[in-house]
Amino acid sequence: MLLEKVKNYEIFRPKCDSSKEVLHSIATLEEDISPVFPYLNAELGGWDYNQSNQVLLLKLSEGKWITLHPREIAIRGARDMEESQALLEWIKGQINDIWERRDQIQPRYTSQAGLKVMEILKLLPLTNCKACGYATCMAYAAALREGETRLEDCPPLWEEKYREKREKLQAYLNEYGWRPLDEF
Repeated sequence: MLLEKVKNYEIFRPKCDSSKEVLHSIATLEEDISPVFPYLNAELGGWDYNQSNQVLLLKLSEGKWITLHPREIAIRGARDMEESQALLEWIKGQINDIWERRDQIQPRYTSQAGLKVMEILKLLPLTNCKACGYATCMAYAAALREGETRLEDCPPLWEEKYREKREKLQAYLNEYGWRPLDEF
């Protein structure tokens, strides 16, 4: 077990705007959890990973973020204290589970944040058909980058004539460990 004890856990409203209806929290840790970062990044589809500074940013659904530092876990966007505590317990469980399975996981040192909207756009059918629910392919590409939609939501992409583009797009997204947010 890599993470056994949280030394201190503080939950607070954002200091820049205390009227916000979300909570932030910071857990201070006794153990250095940075050795698990490349494995968490691979398994959880880290949004941004800075290996030299040992910071891993995880983007969850509904505007929630978890930032991991060697001896700190910061959670942003919880609705209430119970959700904040549940998110902390969830990430602690993920840290320990993934650490135990690390010999079965290929570590990943790149981040999803490296995905470029224009690169995604080039690999779409560019029909602006709105079948995906977005007004343009550009809007769909941006939502895809953010993990807010799925590849399957673009019906033309699944037509045989776009097979090569689809395969290239899947490879490009996989290179960065991309996952839609509903997988968390």
